[in-house]
Amino acid sequence: GMADDAIGHAAAAGEMLWAARIIEQQFDLVHRIRGEAATIDRWLSVLPADVVSSRPRLLLAQAHLAADSGHPEVMEPLLDAVDCAPPGWADEPFEPASGAAASFLINVPAMTTLNRSYLAQLHGDAEATAAFATQTLAESRPEEGALSATAHGFLAVAEWLRGRLAEAERALASSLTGWRETGQLTLIGWGCYELVLIQLAQGQLDAAALTCEQVLGSLVTSGRPAPAAGPSYAGLAEIAYHRDELDVALRHATEGITLCRQFVYTPPLADGLATLAMIRQATGDLAGALEAITEAGQAAPGPAGLLNPVPARRARLLLAQGDLAAAASFAQDNGLGPDDEPDYARESGHLVLARLLLAQDRPGQSLALLDRLHAAAKVQNRTGSLIEISALRVLALAATGDETEAVTTLAGTLLLACPQGYVRVFADEGPPMAALLGRLVAAQR
Repeated sequence: GMADDAIGHAAAAGEMLWAARIIEQQFDLVHRIRGEAATIDRWLSVLPADVVSSRPRLLLAQAHLAADSGHPEVMEPLLDAVDCAPPGWADEPFEPASGAAASFLINVPAMTTLNRSYLAQLHGDAEATAAFATQTLAESRPEEGALSATAHGFLAVAEWLRGRLAEAERALASSLTGWRETGQLTLIGWGCYELVLIQLAQGQLDAAALTCEQVLGSLVTSGRPAPAAGPSYAGLAEIAYHRDELDVALRHATEGITLCRQFVYTPPLADGLATLAMIRQATGDLAGALEAITEAGQAAPGPAGLLNPVPARRARLLLAQGDLAAAASFAQDNGLGPDDEPDYARESGHLVLARLLLAQDRPGQSLALLDRLHAAAKVQNRTGSLIEISALRVLALAATGDETEAVTTLAGTLLLACPQGYVRVFADEGPPMAALLGRLVAAQR
């Protein structure tokens, strides 16, 4: 379009500062609203490095691209460079093409702090996530709606990291309203994806499916879905997988992965590929499962944890295929031990460890770990966690020889899981779980 032409003409004439200013003005509109990360990448590539390094807004644009594409390790030096940039840039007038309400680059200090909040999330640090998000709100002006809505969204993520799911859901719902008001398609796609993950953690498959359907209703126009619809298809795939609707899950995963490849933010792509791996595993395609989970790892951001469950899902998949050494390496690399205290941000890793201990014929240690995880999940009313932890407690009880308690616990777990249609949480545990289900059915005849 016109911006493309103007940047091309400026660069051809050697007017690199002019080109830089146009890119800065267009960034929010092209990247955040239209979701065209490749366009911004192409524009930035024509600028000399010294021009980019002297302009904080361009450094923040690069940090933003790094965050969205799953390369958080690139962000820290860019944010440090913003803090060290020579003065003078702040005196230039800045009028974003998106308007002030929809712009992130309009406020350099607030945007820098917001990026630090995102880095803290990836490291599972709820307190730093909340502190930087609160600082962003203090640094934002009243008219900067997209910035403040996103800071509120990050406060919601801090609650999620703490395991306070109802609070996280409420806070995120209010951020979504702010993003809708400023036309932030990319952030609506991201926010609804996070909301679905929080609803899944609460064991609310129906509510999560409804969230996905509502997003698709607003993002699928004239029969052709926007890339921002990709995360919702990935969410529907995971929900269908939980319910053992594998054909439906495969259809949604395929659609979601295709759209997520064009979406600016990569974690939903990683999640969609990880779900595809589980579908393939469940249908006996072990090589295909490994291929999908390997690609998921390449799209996933930062260290293993709540916001990057792919390493834990990979370790679990390899363990199911009999590779105990890979699961043990995962546990060691992430500093997970059987005597750990529960930490919700690391729960997916601890559940891999519990399965590994069972596979290593150490059911007593597995049961003790699961008991602590169960108590923590119960206090916070995290039903999704309770269902999976309880299913594993059933296996650990049986393995310690307490089959009567195992069958009783299984009956209670089914009462929790069946209303929302959970099936794979039992089916994925294989013959030991099938035998216990058989005993429960026989006992109830």
